[in-house]
Amino acid sequence: MSAAPILRLTGVSKDYGPSSNATPVLSGVNLTIEAGQKASLIGPSGSGKSTLMSLISGLLRPTRGTVEVDGLEMSTLDDSARAHLRATRIGIALQSDNLIPFMTATENVELAMAFVPGGSRQATRAKAEALLERFGVGGRAQHRPRQLSGGEAQRVALAVAMANDPALLLADEVVGQLDQQTAGRVVDEILTSDFAVMFVTHDIALADLVEHRYEIRDGAVWPR
Repeated sequence: MSAAPILRLTGVSKDYGPSSNATPVLSGVNLTIEAGQKASLIGPSGSGKSTLMSLISGLLRPTRGTVEVDGLEMSTLDDSARAHLRATRIGIALQSDNLIPFMTATENVELAMAFVPGGSRQATRAKAEALLERFGVGGRAQHRPRQLSGGEAQRVALAVAMANDPALLLADEVVGQLDQQTAGRVVDEILTSDFAVMFVTHDIALADLVEHRYEIRDGAVWPR
């Protein structure tokens, strides 16, 4: 028997507002990503890209349809189980970073790893520092988010997202604040990884770097 896809959306729709006057955002989305596949998603502002990412990560529930991640259907999980799945199997890197402001870069990465207990303090620190080095912010390891540039904060957020070796990385405009050389380095790190990736981007050149390319139009996801 073949392994389940890392991500499968079946007939997923999302409406906002009361059912009597609902505003549809997504309608009948079908999407499958296998383990290790790299995919990109483009679409105009307001097309539903962020809503789709929130549905995949379990932050929102679909109005209709099913979202499965790593063989688990999100709607069957309670809040705690969805949070655990996000922490251990889904890496989320946002356009606006989601770092804890009073923690250093290293401490932010270490906090992410606290959801998967078992490693020693020394091993956790070493892995956090190695991830920051991979993204070129090792020299900023002891700085807090307010001491980082926007691009540095984005790279620290990526290190946080990858801290637990996720099965799926959701990357929303993660190189938008980076210069071309740094962006190339970051993208190379992501594309040579073992996990599946969904890039959400307005950058067509970035979207075209991967084999599996999608676009949101009229509330549905279409191959490009």
